[in-house]
Amino acid sequence: MTVEVMWSSPEPPRVLPVLATKEAWRIVRHPLALAGLALWILRVADDGWAGPRPAFSALTSEMTIYWGIPLFFAAHLVASSAGRAEEMLAVAPSDLSRRTAALCLAALGPFAVSCAALAALAGLYEVTGNELERWPYLSELASGPVNMLAGCLLGVAVARWLRWPGAPVLVMVGLMAVDMMLLDSRDWYMFSIYLEFALWGPPPSLDAVGFIPGHSGPHALYLLSLGVGAGALAMLKDSSRPGVWLAAGLAAVAGAAVSGVAQLW
Repeated sequence: MTVEVMWSSPEPPRVLPVLATKEAWRIVRHPLALAGLALWILRVADDGWAGPRPAFSALTSEMTIYWGIPLFFAAHLVASSAGRAEEMLAVAPSDLSRRTAALCLAALGPFAVSCAALAALAGLYEVTGNELERWPYLSELASGPVNMLAGCLLGVAVARWLRWPGAPVLVMVGLMAVDMMLLDSRDWYMFSIYLEFALWGPPPSLDAVGFIPGHSGPHALYLLSLGVGAGALAMLKDSSRPGVWLAAGLAAVAGAAVSGVAQLW
């Protein structure tokens, strides 16, 4: 009865933000998302005051690994649970694309939470006088939250397209394998998703010894383009206007290509 009333609202456009808010809350409080947050906090607590190098990484890159990967699986599980409920929702006068759109918009929830977490960590560094070689640029700080956004969108896309057990694990393993190959490459490392902007010093690898060549601004746009592409892919599966989302996906790919090249200059 609740579902029927909600979807029979005379103002359907207002349904989308309500659904997106609910789905964002489901993702943010999912046990895997909370476990990822706890892992990131523990990592920061253990390593974030060990020296200028690890402190810089705690602000710029470690969120992607310790919080972002569990968040990808949390978003996938939330999206796939919505897919399993499709038969129950089939009587509702709403198409599946709206529910997919709500899940994509819900990715803004973890993005906002991760931005707040970074702001809190930066404030804590300031209060405690924690030493950094320099404060990260805004584009360097953005890489973690943008990856959180992109990871959620990718989780939704995988849930919509690959509805078989083990698919998200296979996708994540493949993504990590490609990322490691890119990081090992002399010419293509800037195209990796997980990227260390600060260089490691000699063992015990805690000294601040400079930063990688390349530009963090285009890199942030590159990551954002990949996330938008994942969202367009998710929408393409269920939309009644696939041409629109195909065009959006191609535009995202073009944006990733342009920003990816620009980050090398």
